[in-house]
Amino acid sequence: MNEEITAKQKLDNIHNEIENVADNTVAQWREKLGAAETKTVDSQDAPKTILDACETIVNNKPHNKYIFSIVITACLKKITSPNQDIRIAQDNMSGGYSNRSFDQRIITPFLKRHGYTHCEASGLESGRNLERPIPWKLDYPCNPRGQNNRESFLGVLHYVQEEGGDAETVIKYLLFFDKSKMSSQESAVVPPREYQISKIMRIFTRHFDESSGQGKSRLPVLALYAIYQELVSQLSRYQGMQLLPLERHTTADLRSGSIGDIQVNKSDEPFEGVEVKSEKPITATMVNELKRKLQDKPASRYYILSTSNPQVLPDDEESVDRAIEITESHTGCQVIVNGLIRTLWYYLRLLEDPSVVLTNYQELLETDGDVQQALRDKWNEIVSKEYNF
Repeated sequence: MNEEITAKQKLDNIHNEIENVADNTVAQWREKLGAAETKTVDSQDAPKTILDACETIVNNKPHNKYIFSIVITACLKKITSPNQDIRIAQDNMSGGYSNRSFDQRIITPFLKRHGYTHCEASGLESGRNLERPIPWKLDYPCNPRGQNNRESFLGVLHYVQEEGGDAETVIKYLLFFDKSKMSSQESAVVPPREYQISKIMRIFTRHFDESSGQGKSRLPVLALYAIYQELVSQLSRYQGMQLLPLERHTTADLRSGSIGDIQVNKSDEPFEGVEVKSEKPITATMVNELKRKLQDKPASRYYILSTSNPQVLPDDEESVDRAIEITESHTGCQVIVNGLIRTLWYYLRLLEDPSVVLTNYQELLETDGDVQQALRDKWNEIVSKEYNF
């Protein structure tokens, strides 16, 4: 039977089992994985068992969910091709296979379809620091975010490949624990349709100001993106344009090829870009950097927006203005610097119907990999008070 068909059938069977799993079956999975020691290299505080390693990978998914996808891909590959060394994860390596391609074609569509944690395209599309052309052995040099994520990732692959560990049980427990974690976390409250711009802005600013901790700087980007989702459908300027999906907050522009935090394309070429600076005044250096970003790119406008007040320090106003003139002359792109809050107000006023902007924002809070549960909890508190839920 074709390997791809076999893989899809196996995943569907696993999902059906998870949907109806009994407590004693989960206990058996835990017992099997808990009895297997995690092998590591020079790490004293790594997860002790494969069970611990699997739970570490799921617990760390807000930091880098791509490892979750990559491990499932490798384990499924071991099931469908038992002789394949799943640590040789590139097809241009001797004896290798393409983890990325297998993920894109089979794993990520499955994860999306059934509501599991997933990346937009594949794990390796985001996990670029795992693309060195050497096997993923215990000494593989990488530093993924999340405590003990490296040891967990490499330890699970070592367990399956070197120790004959049960790849199917690993997949089942990863998916089961992922579902369990999502069920135990409170979802972001869905707000009613809100037409009043002042109230939309009050809720936005409250969420920005009252939130704290990791991911807070992501919130203004999500708010602006929630508005752009309506701009591209309501304004004639954006007719026929494509709003690109958000990149991870930690993804470097040089690596992703994007020109900013938010990007609108026209015929697959950058048309408009936005960069949000969190609590940093805009400087001439930030503007000058656009000459590199926009080189040979036909962008019409580029916005640099800051949450700082003022967005440009008085002593820097002249140098920023001069940098804008030079950059516009060099790139042909109009450069606009402004405050983030002022821009949100302005864009909301451009919309004929702003009523679903808060709902767009709530959906982004649910799905964005950089949003921690504490930020959703604060959103729930604010929306509940504003609408007397």
